[in-house]
Amino acid sequence: MFPQLMMLHPKTLKSLSVHLQMESGTNVQDGDSGAHDRRSSWLCTSLMSWMSRPNDDAVGGLSTLLKTDLERGIDRRDDEILQRRQAFGSNTYPCKKGKTFWSFVWKACQFPLSLVMIIAVVINSILLRIKRKAIHDGLYVETCAISATVLDIILRAFIEYKQSRQSEKASEEKRNVPQDVIRGGRRLSVCTNDIVVGDIVPLKNGCQVPADGILFVANSLKIDEQEITGSHLIVQKDILKDPFLLSGSKVIEGIGTMLVTSVGTNTEWGKKIERQPEMDEEKPFQLYVKRLAISASWLVIMLASIACIVQLCRYFNGRTKNSDGTPMYIPGNTTLDEAIEFVIKSMSFGMGTIIVAVPVGLFIAVLLNLANTTRKMMTDNALMSVVDVWAGGIRVQHVEDVSHFPSIPTKLIIEGIAQNTNGSVVFETGVTEPEVYGSPTEQAILNWGNKLGMKFDEARSGSPVLHVIPFNPKKKYGGVALQVGTGHHIHWKGSAKVILNSCQWYMDGANNRIAIGGQRREMEGIIGDMSMRGMRCAALAYHSYEPGSLPTTDEELCTLPQDLVLLAIIGIKDPCRPGTRDAVELCKYGGIKVCMVTEDEVSTAQAMAMECGILRDTSGEHIRTAAQFCDLTDLEREQISGDILVLAQASPEDSLLFVKALKRKGYVVAATGMGIHDTKTLHVADVSLAMGIGGTAAAKENSDIIILDDSFATIVKVIQWCRYLYTNIQRYVLFRLTVSVSAVAICVVEVVFYNAFPLNAVQLLLLNLIVDIFGALALAYRPSARKLMGKPPVGIRDHLVTKTMWFKIVIQVIYLVLLLALIHSDSILKLDHGQTADTEKLKNTFIFNSLVFCLVFNEFEIRSGDQTLKEILRDNMFIVTITSTIIFQIILIEFLGIFIYAVRLDLKKWLISILVGFLSQVATRFPLEAYQYYRH
Repeated sequence: MFPQLMMLHPKTLKSLSVHLQMESGTNVQDGDSGAHDRRSSWLCTSLMSWMSRPNDDAVGGLSTLLKTDLERGIDRRDDEILQRRQAFGSNTYPCKKGKTFWSFVWKACQFPLSLVMIIAVVINSILLRIKRKAIHDGLYVETCAISATVLDIILRAFIEYKQSRQSEKASEEKRNVPQDVIRGGRRLSVCTNDIVVGDIVPLKNGCQVPADGILFVANSLKIDEQEITGSHLIVQKDILKDPFLLSGSKVIEGIGTMLVTSVGTNTEWGKKIERQPEMDEEKPFQLYVKRLAISASWLVIMLASIACIVQLCRYFNGRTKNSDGTPMYIPGNTTLDEAIEFVIKSMSFGMGTIIVAVPVGLFIAVLLNLANTTRKMMTDNALMSVVDVWAGGIRVQHVEDVSHFPSIPTKLIIEGIAQNTNGSVVFETGVTEPEVYGSPTEQAILNWGNKLGMKFDEARSGSPVLHVIPFNPKKKYGGVALQVGTGHHIHWKGSAKVILNSCQWYMDGANNRIAIGGQRREMEGIIGDMSMRGMRCAALAYHSYEPGSLPTTDEELCTLPQDLVLLAIIGIKDPCRPGTRDAVELCKYGGIKVCMVTEDEVSTAQAMAMECGILRDTSGEHIRTAAQFCDLTDLEREQISGDILVLAQASPEDSLLFVKALKRKGYVVAATGMGIHDTKTLHVADVSLAMGIGGTAAAKENSDIIILDDSFATIVKVIQWCRYLYTNIQRYVLFRLTVSVSAVAICVVEVVFYNAFPLNAVQLLLLNLIVDIFGALALAYRPSARKLMGKPPVGIRDHLVTKTMWFKIVIQVIYLVLLLALIHSDSILKLDHGQTADTEKLKNTFIFNSLVFCLVFNEFEIRSGDQTLKEILRDNMFIVTITSTIIFQIILIEFLGIFIYAVRLDLKKWLISILVGFLSQVATRFPLEAYQYYRH
């Protein structure tokens, strides 16, 4: 049906590739390649001759080939869109093929801590095979060791695999940007992925070019092609000299309309994406935790090695005794097999200590928390509206009722609203209310025009457009020149103050031009009153020209005349979303300062800030204009930046200066943005948030987080979830380090001072399983607590592990060492009259059991830092994991003791073990305040 065209940049035009699908429906077969070549040659010749024409004829010829009406666009029928997508491809970029689960398994095996565990398990298994003892001391140890290691690797791989799938979805959201197109004579908003070849796409300031195409309407259109061509120069596009537009480039200024000629992978942007190497980088916080875990691992390896060396030295020096008090090693009497057996036993113990104490689960807990805190937010639009109008010499503050406008220049106002806009109004068959498209401000004004009886399509077609003056954010106005009969009108729209300053007349309801004169002060008062009530004030004006008197140069056309006729002053209300004020208060409660940076006038900004709770008084002490701020030196800006809550009349460049000043002051700065001009600010900020609904593709690409509903209340939810993530990780770090340090301390003290091995390899591996699996699950999941907002924010240089946390770890270690001393003194177990072998087994079993219950109660102690016992008991995941740990421990001791070289314990010793665990919680809490280590 269509020739498949790939429109490239002029530099690569010679390599334009063309494939034909004939309208007759015949397909080109392999045997008819000659016919295909002739058709391709004919079309290439036609295209080259098309390129040599003036642009109007050229675009007309291309639109004919693509079966596109340059005024009405393509048909809106689904089958038409589908046919074009099948013929030319879709406007999507296939993501790099996601890694398979097994690739993550391989990566997990290469993780440094996993390598340490694997090496330790292999050595331990080899030693046990050499030892060739009973089945319960060899085969089962080896099986448990391998199982624990494999389980750890698979769990980490599974979590990272899920994380990668979530990242792909997030990347898709960044590309999911609404884009206006013209189809069937209607201006519609579609996703960029739904654009097809032949679409007519209006472009405006701040948007991203969604596909490759050719420009056929341009008004002061400036394009940034840096990401495509690498050039830092802003390109002025012209329909005669340079009409080519590249997908991925950004509109810096002006407006235009393009005909889409290539989409998806056939565009320059698509080819660039295909060439980009696959990046697999970890987040800074993950790297920090990884370094912490590796550092702790080396410390564990060093201490375990010291314990082994000390034990071997004591043995070969004859200081290690048998149960009867005789030395275990006597030169000349001890056989080689006995010495090797002790060496293997000592090394096996050291390897087991490394396995349990190396904090592999620390990184797994981070991944679990990252996966758990990824949440979807529902969209929630808020619409601006015109609520206050001055027109025809009267002010109306109830614009819902059109009867309040008995005498205003309705015809001229409607002409100005319909023609001087980038938005559109679409009336669907059978629908009473029209669909309005455009920016929030454009939508508000168009809706007001509808209330005045505007027939958008009729008004647009009534007067041909001669020239468009794009809205200039710095000058704060834009316009359009029209052919009206034999004369001309130029309609202007912009900031009420700017437009009013250029007006000498106003139009009354009878279309009489009346000198403003002494009424100017009244009009200025109306603007001031609207601003004080938190409205954005715009004005409509026009200038009529006799035939032949219309300015001819772009410079003259874009200059605001000083004798305009005022048509209307419009007050547009941008209401605070529900919950915004509460969200601002919650931020203040959490030590977060909320600042408003806006292009609005001071009075408007102040009223809006008061309404949403950013400001509490009207003294003006915390308000600055951008001009006042920019006039200061860097040092002065840095000094006052912390006191500014509202920066008014600010451009994106002023916002960037403000963020830089705050960062130099030492603040951690989070910035929000929507447009292309906000990208520099988003890039400089410590945390950048883009708006998912109103945000441009450029803003999303330069942001860390996308707010799907454009709501400030959602930003506060993001803060809560991030604090939840941080405290969860901090909680598990404390738990894991406590276990690692405690296990090493127990083993070292037992070996050095008591010349014994308190825990065998299987018990150490089981501890590792309890800590890394059950511990991570118990501490990674819980509902986000609002209490977290009551804590001060984390400083950028604050350590994850605080001094108080280290102090708690030291207290726990001291407690366990004292417990060991009491056990060996028989002050607890009273084992003086027991059999020696059973006594050692019973002691070691009791130590192992007590250590497990210390871990269980330690989890309760850590969770109780910012939760009550009632809240903890409501957490199903926590209760399930704790219960599973206890049941698992009971089964091990009472029924599977032969496999872990343990003996059964009577009820009294079970109760003592539980009491020891409970007292460990009391020891670590006293004398510290509750949850003091959660000061972040």
